[in-house]
Amino acid sequence: MRGSLISAPYLHYLVKNKSKIKIVNVIMTDHHHNKEENNKFVHAHRITLDQSTLNLIDITATPVPVPRKLPTQKTFEKYIQENQYDHLTPIVFFDEHIHFAARAWFTFRYFGFKRVYVLDGGFNKWHHQHDFDKNDSKVYEDLNLQDQPKDQVTSLTTKDVSVISYLKQHKDTKGDDWLLLDARDPPRFKKGSIPGSYNLPYSEYLNDDHTMKSTENLQKLYKNHQIDITKKIVNTCQTGKLSCIALLAQEILKKKELLLFDGSYEEWNHEHPMKQ
Repeated sequence: MRGSLISAPYLHYLVKNKSKIKIVNVIMTDHHHNKEENNKFVHAHRITLDQSTLNLIDITATPVPVPRKLPTQKTFEKYIQENQYDHLTPIVFFDEHIHFAARAWFTFRYFGFKRVYVLDGGFNKWHHQHDFDKNDSKVYEDLNLQDQPKDQVTSLTTKDVSVISYLKQHKDTKGDDWLLLDARDPPRFKKGSIPGSYNLPYSEYLNDDHTMKSTENLQKLYKNHQIDITKKIVNTCQTGKLSCIALLAQEILKKKELLLFDGSYEEWNHEHPMKQ
């Protein structure tokens, strides 16, 4: 395990040994659905017969004026009560790759859950795994799903980011300790971005099979982009979903404070509309 990522072979080991975990397939639709309807979307992504389904829209704030932001505490607590989540049972989120699962992980961590994980590489890695030696269980016996890094997960407001952006634009030394890191692909970043932000696409954190790059390669990635991991990094994207992949990587790199601008560029553009 690295940070909050759990490998497909390790999850295979846990399932085989009937460990007490909650496996959750994360999806994202435009409208709310009941449990039966949600399950229709995931019939092909089956790891265990008793796995659950989480539709991100059910733990997302009403999309006015900006879509896909964090829900209220009341909405989140109602959801976890109705769907039988608890703080003691480790939760493993997965989707086809990693994108939706990373956002679910951040949301649960934001609301105080400590034992939440993401399947590295998603269902595709699970489905195509060929590197699991069923006779070599010793390597996993000493791993403990409860030993998750005790970092601080924080969501910043537009006001917070506006101050940082101002300092970066005016090259004020007070902004030297901060970095606005945008995880969108370059074409989207070029169409509009938060002033003073730097573009590092989420895809650069991942290998071809959508697993997270090794710790060494993540370090090289930041070094090549001249990103100082000791700075206060505010992660952004279009709405706050893809930047959660960057947060997973920063946790692996032992970042003590994980910062997300929830709503990201959509929120920024609502408060600071681009001039036509």
